[in-house]
Amino acid sequence: MPSDLNLHGHQKLLVGFSGGLDSTVLLHQLSQLRFRQSLSLRAIYIHHGLSQHADQWLVHCRRVCAELEIPFVSRNVQLLGEKGGIEAEARSLRYATFQQVLDPDEALVTAHHQDDQCETFLLALKRGSGPAGLSSMPSMRKLGNYWHLRPLLHVSRQELEQYATSHHLSWIDDESNQDDHYDRNFLRLRILPRLMQ
Repeated sequence: MPSDLNLHGHQKLLVGFSGGLDSTVLLHQLSQLRFRQSLSLRAIYIHHGLSQHADQWLVHCRRVCAELEIPFVSRNVQLLGEKGGIEAEARSLRYATFQQVLDPDEALVTAHHQDDQCETFLLALKRGSGPAGLSSMPSMRKLGNYWHLRPLLHVSRQELEQYATSHHLSWIDDESNQDDHYDRNFLRLRILPRLMQ
């Protein structure tokens, strides 16, 4: 797995940190990168209240950040069950909250990776999206008045797992990731393994 992350020159970063494998690897990599270049890091956990374990995940994320000496913030959001489904509403609330918390000169960093990129393409294909919808997630995009960076887009989930294991990292496994009623999980659990074969 590549050790250097392309941050497009940004030095003040707010990391979206769920405590899962992907964001745990990203946060750890950024914490190591601080020793080689000037970086200012903060991490944010969004508490959706969807899982009975969410309070425990919050404690886990706070502890990881304390161990890495990274300032930590958390925000609660309330899902109202609006049209478009839980996944879409949760994503919308997350990004609205990120924009509220970001400092003026800070960029948001999330741990989207190669497998996410593939899932996003297949979801767009399923929805009948045109060329714009089928284009890949960019490694940097505007998010309101801020920048949103995705430095792990070239990294596979398998590489993330290898990195986490070799650095003895601990992470959260969200039980909802095994529910294939959600479109993205169905692709991840049922379709992508077959495509990979």
